[in-house]
Amino acid sequence: MKKLVTKYLIEFIVIIAGISISFYVEKLNENDYKENLKNQSLKRILKNIETDTRDFKFNLDANSRAIYSINWIINRNKKIEKYSKDSIGYHLNRAFYYNTILVDNQEEYRGLQNSGLMEMVENGDLVSKLQGKYITHEFMKKIEGYIMEKRKDLDIFSYSNLKYKSDSLDELGLQFDRIYTSRKNIPSRIIEVIYDKKFYHSYYVRLIQSRIKNDEKLIKIINKEINN
Repeated sequence: MKKLVTKYLIEFIVIIAGISISFYVEKLNENDYKENLKNQSLKRILKNIETDTRDFKFNLDANSRAIYSINWIINRNKKIEKYSKDSIGYHLNRAFYYNTILVDNQEEYRGLQNSGLMEMVENGDLVSKLQGKYITHEFMKKIEGYIMEKRKDLDIFSYSNLKYKSDSLDELGLQFDRIYTSRKNIPSRIIEVIYDKKFYHSYYVRLIQSRIKNDEKLIKIINKEINN
């Protein structure tokens, strides 16, 4: 009887051990699968950051040119008649219309969040930095919206006082070849609007510069997470 009990007990232990090992292996495979999915998502986010960086550099250049031309107009308006209408038109056009639209791809980041794969990220700093990146993106879009709103105030003046000389594009692919058709100084109302516009351009430039630096750090953290 004891031998029979011992036999069944051993068989029971073997079965339980086998089931436990099976569950353990299955759990390992599931974790490996999720880990691979997480790393694939992070690799795609790295690609998105590369695209973002190219866009940021373009936006930085365009907004910096707008600021330069706004300063040019403000500093010369009281003696604007001394300058060529080509130069005035060139800088007014840039001051009015050199604006940008940030188009980012957040699909991979949102997918990482919604799938629960974010829990697989070992580095808590990476989670907060990714969140901070896309919060900053949304804020940048709001600043761009404020700039575009200011631009609307300038359209009526532009249509009455600026004229395209050609369809030429600069190295950014933006039109620039306009001439100032008026004989008068630029009205103070327009000067005030571009003053406001300059503030938002300047704020946006600082956001871009900060974001580029933070993205460089983010790339290193993501690569470290993937390699772990």
